[in-house]
Amino acid sequence: MYDVNAMFMGLMALFQAHTLAFLLVGFFLGFFVGAIPGFNDANIMAILLPFTLLMEPVVAIVCMAAIYAGAQAAGSIPAILMNIPGTPGNAATTLEGYPMSKSGRSGYALGLSLGASSIGALLGAALTLILAPVLGMFALRFGPAEMFMVAVLGLTVVSTLSADSMSKGLLVVGFGILISLIGADSMAAFPRGTYGIPFLYDGMPLIPVLLGLFGFSELLLLLGKKTISSEKGADAQGWGEILSGFKNGIKQKVNLARSSILGFFVGVIPGAGATIGSFLAYGQARQWSKTPEKFGTGHSEGLVATDSANNATATGAMVPMLTLGLPGSASTLVMLAALVLHGVRPGPQFFGTFQVEAYTILFSLFLASLLIGVLGVILSRAAQRVVFIPTALLVPIVSVLVFTGAYAWRFQAFDILLMIIFGLIGVLLRTYRYPVPALMLAIILGPMLESNYLRATRIGGLESLIASPISMVLLAMIIVSLLAPGIVSLSRRMRKTA
Repeated sequence: MYDVNAMFMGLMALFQAHTLAFLLVGFFLGFFVGAIPGFNDANIMAILLPFTLLMEPVVAIVCMAAIYAGAQAAGSIPAILMNIPGTPGNAATTLEGYPMSKSGRSGYALGLSLGASSIGALLGAALTLILAPVLGMFALRFGPAEMFMVAVLGLTVVSTLSADSMSKGLLVVGFGILISLIGADSMAAFPRGTYGIPFLYDGMPLIPVLLGLFGFSELLLLLGKKTISSEKGADAQGWGEILSGFKNGIKQKVNLARSSILGFFVGVIPGAGATIGSFLAYGQARQWSKTPEKFGTGHSEGLVATDSANNATATGAMVPMLTLGLPGSASTLVMLAALVLHGVRPGPQFFGTFQVEAYTILFSLFLASLLIGVLGVILSRAAQRVVFIPTALLVPIVSVLVFTGAYAWRFQAFDILLMIIFGLIGVLLRTYRYPVPALMLAIILGPMLESNYLRATRIGGLESLIASPISMVLLAMIIVSLLAPGIVSLSRRMRKTA
């Protein structure tokens, strides 16, 4: 199954001068696009797809993989500095990263993020190389019932761990699910909640919603402040803070390993995605932490967990794409299209028929993860200064990016109006201390929750939801995630009393 000769040939193909050149170009493009709110790797990959026909198959997919890796890491930069996730998978980064920036520790937060992203991507690449040939068949065991339970687990974790109280989290999750049901019914294509607006027939567009909840709402809240950071931050702008954060991030070995492995296996599940992986990692980091009360205030453990899991999930998503031909995200869908256009068809026989190409792709993930740690630190140094720019200049500039990003998603002016509406909703939620990330995750997972519930119950009835061993394990995890906050709070009160 593991052909040493094919691995060596894959390395040789990767370290050709023109292949490395396109890998670097792809990484810079991905990093740049990922750091711009509203634009993501899928956008730039789709634009570049026709041009890849002029490249060799291996060079084309290596360039795509580098864009993918760069964008996943860079999406944390606006999430940390401006509370605007670069991609939906970076929404969890805002929970700890942005409070650090507001307290004058933006450089330290960026260092933590890049260190965790680099190690997460590296561990994910190692697991992909070792397990990809055998994990593809395991991913096939996740049917509608299992995917429904995965969605429920993601929602329960975020509702119990990102709010002042569980009731607030569950209320926001319920509201988000209702919003996600707007559009055509997944089974009968009957329009629901569209009020005759044709732009909502395909469902709630994610990018305008994301930019509204996180971006536009934050801009409105910044209007009364001089800068994002509450500190002058002369020291925070130096290399010392970034490198200190980077070193401390990679020192959290247990947290990194636990979060990266969890993120990788979430990525292996077709359709699960980096958003679920990062929130699940955040939840388990808080449960295992000795200081859970610090989460939400700018705690390094939470930031390391989310960003290592996010990047490990991205590499894990390559497994079903290569071994089953099942893309788990828009980015892997474009990568799949690039492979097919070049005559390289992913599937169960991929590691037998296209061994050299397979190992070239996997080894390129290793190289891209190293670039996150090296070039990412250098590029983030300039980006960090944004928290010290006066809001009188920053807000208009970022507003242009946010409005452009909302419009560029579907080139519809309606999406700008939608972004403004969700921006106002975001302001209300933050004012009354409701968890904005919980609402975003519910909107993302709502269609997945509904469609898989309907498929599972129509095939085997309600009992089919917990019929398989995988579903039962996931149900146990859901129960633990719901009970854990209460148990921890009770034990804390008992210790105080003692």
